[in-house]
Amino acid sequence: MSCASLGSSYQNYAHLYKENDQIVAPEYIVYHNEMDSSSVYFEVNSSKILYTRKSKSDPYLGKLNFHYRVYDQLDSKLIKDSGTFYLEDKVLELNDSQIRGQFKFSYKLGDQGLIKLFCKDVNRNSIVEKHISLNKSSKATSQFYLIKDQLDVPIFKNYVNKGQEVKLESKLNISTPLYIKHYVRDFPISLPPFTGANHLPFEYKTDQLYQFKTDQSGNLAFKIPDEGFVYIQVDTSKKQGYTLFCFEDHFPTISTVELMVKPTRYICSRAEYDQLLNSEFLKSSMDHFWKSKTGSKERAKEIIRKYYKRVENANLHFSSYIEGWKTDRGMISIIYGAPNVVSKSNDMEVWVYGDESNVNSLSFVFNKMENPFSENDFKLQRSPAYRSSWYKAVDAWRSGRAYWIQ
Repeated sequence: MSCASLGSSYQNYAHLYKENDQIVAPEYIVYHNEMDSSSVYFEVNSSKILYTRKSKSDPYLGKLNFHYRVYDQLDSKLIKDSGTFYLEDKVLELNDSQIRGQFKFSYKLGDQGLIKLFCKDVNRNSIVEKHISLNKSSKATSQFYLIKDQLDVPIFKNYVNKGQEVKLESKLNISTPLYIKHYVRDFPISLPPFTGANHLPFEYKTDQLYQFKTDQSGNLAFKIPDEGFVYIQVDTSKKQGYTLFCFEDHFPTISTVELMVKPTRYICSRAEYDQLLNSEFLKSSMDHFWKSKTGSKERAKEIIRKYYKRVENANLHFSSYIEGWKTDRGMISIIYGAPNVVSKSNDMEVWVYGDESNVNSLSFVFNKMENPFSENDFKLQRSPAYRSSWYKAVDAWRSGRAYWIQ
């Protein structure tokens, strides 16, 4: 329905957004802590690693192979730096734990580009790829900060709990004044893809402004407010800094019936949605809503599991200054499922459902927005042509079927 050219260096990145609980999917942080080099911190959940052993008397052994490549930009073929290292985890009993580590790569102050990270589970012979934009153009950008918890463990996502105490480290901003801006905003969810988007301008006036200074080691401890988000800057004249968000408890999971209500708005009528919001007996109202769509308690459980799995997946991949399920990409991925083809450039993504060579395939174009709070903000190019496919997908959900275009 929409088309765009991404140049000749085509690659399908659909695997980046697939739901798969059985593969290693490390979390990464890029931290510019030296003038001529930078660090990547990683965290892997051991439950996603395949451990093997030769005999019952031997310990279990998990093997990971990490590889990285640094580029000037996404579609560049020139590799500026690369490296590979191996990690082995030997245990007597299988358990659920976090495996963490870090490595350095060459990167000079003033550079900008991209790092591609590959993690291979050797025993499973599966590889997961991740891309992170690099911005070392000035000491004001977000990657000059490392946020840690009270135990000095890096926080791998830029969302934290209400009232959490955190530690900030900025080795290249030692004894530098820091300005922490506190914003409290209520952002709406995305509108259907065939409607005209109503994106109101962001009001940059802060609700609270605090000034601190890092110590002689470049550290600062502070407490997260109970709502909204904080924006950390060394230069308030620029729209550059590090953002920490405070979403709902247990984010990105949907762990309570209260959190289940709002994502249903994509498939609810206005009357149904208002009834759920105002219900005195929310659990029974939610059960009735889903059972009325599926016809049985067993089918309702299955469709609930599939729907909210997509919501959580959207939170993991598409969160920016709002929760991932509220975003344009989150909305499309929830209703239509994961795309068959994802093409990327420095400033856009194109999602294709179906065979990309088929003129009848469905395509969505997302433009990357300039957003001081997030590098993960993309807006959909809307079109009235999406109306029929949208209602077909929503009707499928309302008939008790998880919609997926093949």
